[in-house]
Amino acid sequence: MIKSYFVMGWRNILKSKLYSSLNVIGLTFGIVCFLLIGLYVYDELTFDNQHQQRDRIFRVITHEQNPNNDATTVAAAGFMLAEESRRVFPEVEKTTRMQRVGRANLVDPEHPVNIQETVTIADEYFFQIFDFPFVEGNRVTALKEPNTIVITEDLAMRIFSTVDVLNKHLQFNHMDTPLKITGVLKNHANNSTFNFSSIMSESTQYSSEEFKTEAQTDWASTSFTVYALLKPAADPTAVSNKMTQLVHANATLEPGTKLAYTLQLLKDVHLHSADIIDGARNSNVDSIPQSNPIYVTVFLFTAIFVLLIAGINYTNLTTARASSRIKEIGVRKAIGAVRGNLIRQFLVESLLTTAIAFVFAVILVALLLPSFNNFTNKNFSLITSAGIGFWMIAAGLIIVIGLLSGGYAAVLLSRFNPVSLLKGLKFREAGNFSMRKALVVVQFTISTIMITGTIVLFMQVKYLNNTHLGFDKDLMVVIDVNVGRARTNFEWVKNEMLKISAVHHVSVTSRVPGEWKTLRRVKAKSEGTASPHQISYAIGADRDFLSTYNVTLLAGRNFANDSDSTAIIINEAAAKMLGITDANGQVIDIPQIARNSFFVPIFDDVNDSFKPRLIGIVKDFHFQSLRNRIEPLIIAYQHNPIQLIDYYSVKIAAQDIQGTLEKLKAIMVTNDEREPFEYHFLDQQLALFYAEDQRSQTILGWVALASIIIACLGLFGLATYAAEQRLKEIGMRKVLGATMLGLITLLSKDFVKLVFFACCIAFPIAWWGANRWLEEYAYHIDIAWWMFALAGGMALAIALLTVSYQAIKATFINPVKILKAE
Repeated sequence: MIKSYFVMGWRNILKSKLYSSLNVIGLTFGIVCFLLIGLYVYDELTFDNQHQQRDRIFRVITHEQNPNNDATTVAAAGFMLAEESRRVFPEVEKTTRMQRVGRANLVDPEHPVNIQETVTIADEYFFQIFDFPFVEGNRVTALKEPNTIVITEDLAMRIFSTVDVLNKHLQFNHMDTPLKITGVLKNHANNSTFNFSSIMSESTQYSSEEFKTEAQTDWASTSFTVYALLKPAADPTAVSNKMTQLVHANATLEPGTKLAYTLQLLKDVHLHSADIIDGARNSNVDSIPQSNPIYVTVFLFTAIFVLLIAGINYTNLTTARASSRIKEIGVRKAIGAVRGNLIRQFLVESLLTTAIAFVFAVILVALLLPSFNNFTNKNFSLITSAGIGFWMIAAGLIIVIGLLSGGYAAVLLSRFNPVSLLKGLKFREAGNFSMRKALVVVQFTISTIMITGTIVLFMQVKYLNNTHLGFDKDLMVVIDVNVGRARTNFEWVKNEMLKISAVHHVSVTSRVPGEWKTLRRVKAKSEGTASPHQISYAIGADRDFLSTYNVTLLAGRNFANDSDSTAIIINEAAAKMLGITDANGQVIDIPQIARNSFFVPIFDDVNDSFKPRLIGIVKDFHFQSLRNRIEPLIIAYQHNPIQLIDYYSVKIAAQDIQGTLEKLKAIMVTNDEREPFEYHFLDQQLALFYAEDQRSQTILGWVALASIIIACLGLFGLATYAAEQRLKEIGMRKVLGATMLGLITLLSKDFVKLVFFACCIAFPIAWWGANRWLEEYAYHIDIAWWMFALAGGMALAIALLTVSYQAIKATFINPVKILKAE
């Protein structure tokens, strides 16, 4: 019996080649979009799933508010909080600490080729909480002894050209003692928030009396990334409250400072760390790009909606060809087929069509996957990336869509009595036709929302890329400084670079716009102010910084020479915060500076206090992403407590860029020929801020195009059905002298109304969604009426072209044949 359903279904598919092809094409389009977007969403939602205890691993988040109500939320905590939490709280099974020590050379002492790496430090419990797979070594003891290090396969291959490196040694140029390799890790999974290449044992630092002294009193700093493994059924809120109480009981806080702790579940780190300083970075300054949960949600629903549109398209096409199957159904019912048999027959046909489309879709996805990986910066595989859970969800949704798509047609076509069917009944019932109209409205509502969203996203990305940031970013080469000679010898280096004809300006700074390292913060106050304000950004720069970056000086003057070593320049935001309107040499007191540049720790007092003179105010410029408001900025002159040269910024000519880079490299290697020449172009670095937006715009654009194509296939089916139902009317109107334009208008106006109605539903939804998304940016476009007009016009034009084809085809039919047939 079941076999006969499949045989009949296959025959019907072959019999109606046009409609079957349209069905398969529509469903294939939908399934391809669903699978590609589904892979992306599945990858984003399964970050850090490799850790078996992920549902019990939490990251400690510090919330601090100073007396001036400057609030800070940072993904870090103090040494003693981690140490005591596992000892005094019964709900805490284990804790672990991590810390970065910056980028420096790791070398094989026997073959000293420098490899610049960021070394991470962790305690002995790290690998007991996290399930990073070991190639070699014991996870329990790997970080127990001092002067030991665990590295990844990738780093082992780069340094030793083999992964068989257990018990070999590495020399870290921050230390005199070599580090023994006690473990080799498999390379990190693609969807891991951790991307360290090496982990040094925390016990290595215990030989330092200074470290011991600071660690034993470190309750409230934010120098460590702290994770807690809670026991089953433990309440994270209760534990975080106890942590807050523990710190308040032991730490000495500045009067008026408010301090609290929360716990962030490991699986939330990747998607929900936007407002947390250092939130997306677990161990390495070259962090995994943090994702936007709004995009993930939009893509998730988009994938489902495109599949839904494909199912609606199938329903419309199936019911559109119903008239050709009326007598077939009538004969089958007359010879004894019951309604259940007919329903099962149509459902089998639907599932068979869906299965064919699924096969084609998987083949297309396999072909498109390399390009999709390159575009999304992922490494998807249909076999390894998509787990059984993904395929079960995908198969389930596709089967549901197949059943729902064929279900309506099955119920509709099987309910009439055989006599009516054999007499050639046509489906003129308003309810049935209204259902198909409703489905078209749903299709075009979703498609119009996608088109509108794509337009808004395109305009915002264009705004992000074209907005003047307050400085020149084009043809700016930023060279990383890795050795002391390049810092102390910078005047000679600058002069040598300026001898290159293609070099226009050179400046040295501690940080640059688009900075990928955490910026140093200070506390500052103007004369007559009681308490200092926290200044978000503090950098050191030389006298050529303003001219190199073409930053506008609004008041005062630029740095002149070394006599300005106690001078500073501030931006408009800092001037407003400090209550300053002009720069006339007034003293700015900077009593405290952040301890290091990787986290936001407790501020340390500056010896004798740093009290520079204010000599200039510059126009606000965007030091970071346009997602963030311009923060107060202090630019200090070289040779001050803030300054530590980290970059050369070189403005070059557009001609022979590669030749210029080679000349710059030759100058830099004179400081240390073993050091790598590390550089980037500033405009490319700034573009990384919006790479996710650019990708999302492209993905949404292609999906919108696919959805509108699928919707038009459904509209084509409905137009075919309408034309069939009105052939007699068309014949009579032609006999009475109706023009082609008049007949096209007659057959098209109902569908235009449907699309117009869909636009009326889509626009408020698209407006609400676009505004919610734009709230992510401190600086963004305004949503204009023309965006909705353009989206609606595109939907209407595409729909009209689709319907007009059937209308024109109907007008060419000989009216005599139509009326004679009737």
